[in-house]
Amino acid sequence: MTWTGTPAIAERVDLLARRYRGAAREVLEPLVLAHHPALGRESPAEYRKMLELTAKMMLVGHACTEVGDFEFDAARQRTAALFGGCCFLADSFLDDFGPASMAEYLDRFTALLETGWFEIRSDRERLFYVIVARLFAARDVLTPLLRQAILQLHLAQAEDVRMRLDGAALTTLTEGRRRALLRQCARDRSGHAILVLANFLVPRLTLDQVAGLFCAGALVMFIDDHGDCHADRQDGRLTYMNQIRDPERALRRIFAKHLSQLLAILPSGPGRDLLLGFLTRYYRTRLAKHRQQARMGGSAWDVHE
Repeated sequence: MTWTGTPAIAERVDLLARRYRGAAREVLEPLVLAHHPALGRESPAEYRKMLELTAKMMLVGHACTEVGDFEFDAARQRTAALFGGCCFLADSFLDDFGPASMAEYLDRFTALLETGWFEIRSDRERLFYVIVARLFAARDVLTPLLRQAILQLHLAQAEDVRMRLDGAALTTLTEGRRRALLRQCARDRSGHAILVLANFLVPRLTLDQVAGLFCAGALVMFIDDHGDCHADRQDGRLTYMNQIRDPERALRRIFAKHLSQLLAILPSGPGRDLLLGFLTRYYRTRLAKHRQQARMGGSAWDVHE
């Protein structure tokens, strides 16, 4: 099965992307100013990246909500924005402050899940805790599918960190085994992330909807890793997309395969169209990002729509 989209779908994706940039700022800026003002004042590029990621999560959340046949109302928009801010800060603990920070984040988030609290040591941690607390207050986190999605995402992050901290062990594996592990890790990190988002927004999902959204989330990570391929290599980080000989050709195959699966799994409707329209737009912009990083030498802080 193939999907080419329509100008109306592309226009809707563009319209919502612009709308949610402003909505992301409305939700997150008061929290940043109150709890971590240096983020916006001293790190404007990082703050802009936070808003871009949050707008993307709101757009994906809108699609997930419509796939579940619910309205993406104001309360759900706020929840999706909080989730975006939470993801951005979690990624920063994992990616931006070295190996010790990665390991500490996993330990401290485990403590948060087990006890509901950890000792706050910095404004960044305070902002993260405030956002997580508001996010958890918006939904019963003991709902089985949401609880399971949070746990599976945490385990996928732990596996990613384990492989990054023990990169020497990866190099001892055969090329095929190393690629298989990296591919599975990429799939699980983003696949479970979108299920966490969807379960925060939708009170119930069918198994087909869960399978389709997991497939969409996995595709997002492959697209992301291709866009960041050169920056990841500079940082010495191994990903599936920077360990294959022709990543752009491989991504074309991955993109076509995942879209075909989504068409087969998810019922037709505005939610599926919005999700596929977003994925198509994201795929094209990340191809451009990859090429730009190749020319510029790669930068982890490049900001692209």
